[in-house]
Amino acid sequence: MTLKTKYRTLLLVAIGSVPIVLLGISVFMSILYDKVFKTKNNGIPFHESFAYPVMLLAFVLSLGILALLFSTSIHSLLTRITMLNQTIRELASNERIPDTLTVSSEDEIGQLIQSVNLLIERTTYRELELAQQQELQKELLQKLRHDIHTPLTAIRLQLFYLEDQLQEQPKLVESLNAQIHYIANLTNELQYQSFDTSDNAFVVQEEVHLAFLLETMIKKWSYLYHMQNIALHFHPIDAEVIWTSNELWLQRLFDNVFQNTLKHAQASKLVVTIKEGEVWMCDDGIGFDSDIEHSGLGLKIIHDIARTINMEASLQSSKDGTTFRFTQP
Repeated sequence: MTLKTKYRTLLLVAIGSVPIVLLGISVFMSILYDKVFKTKNNGIPFHESFAYPVMLLAFVLSLGILALLFSTSIHSLLTRITMLNQTIRELASNERIPDTLTVSSEDEIGQLIQSVNLLIERTTYRELELAQQQELQKELLQKLRHDIHTPLTAIRLQLFYLEDQLQEQPKLVESLNAQIHYIANLTNELQYQSFDTSDNAFVVQEEVHLAFLLETMIKKWSYLYHMQNIALHFHPIDAEVIWTSNELWLQRLFDNVFQNTLKHAQASKLVVTIKEGEVWMCDDGIGFDSDIEHSGLGLKIIHDIARTINMEASLQSSKDGTTFRFTQP
């Protein structure tokens, strides 16, 4: 039975039952008084006898009983609505997934409870599926870290054996060791990052000397830039600037700018400047329309890393070149 039919029937019963009950009580009291008490009261009329106020009291009691009976149905409806409200709030709170509810009727509230049960079952499935995917991704990540560390260890051993032969090029050996150390740190850092986004990544804050960091990175990239006939210029106007950030994440951030310029800018020079506490990286390449969404990951990674380490990254690009500006609030 639908709620509309149920409460329409209840209303009709209430309207019909009240006069019937009142009439029945009055007739019953009149007959009872005439048969039992009228002769004992010397023929006093019913409306002047004690039976009349008793009848009025019976009217009040009967109306109260009827109101209680009819309110029970409304109370049941409100109880189910409250239960649904609490269940939906628990489902939305992410604290725990509530148990499915018992469907006690086939009315609209019962259909709503069935829909909420479907939502609970779907949410439970998605939570279990997500937990399973995260465990699988965690396992794959651990394997990937192990697979990366294995060839790095082999490269270190090979450098150890080749060190005597490369005595005339100690900077080359030092640079290779530094790159191996950098890749190893990157794989260790993966365990702190979220699988789907860097928003929840854990970042250790430390003091970073910008001039020293950028000078080291320019030395690293200078060979590749030289091979592509791109000049690298470094102007540490504020050479003593220190940021409270993470050196490894900053390297990843600036590496993506160096790589984008090298691969896509078609530039003849890249100028890196530290001034007024900010880092400017400007090239004279062909530029691009920054308002158009690009399919490459480089720009997205730059903005994601900047957001992760709480930095402001702005980009300006035109046919005269591209400028990246990084600021720590």
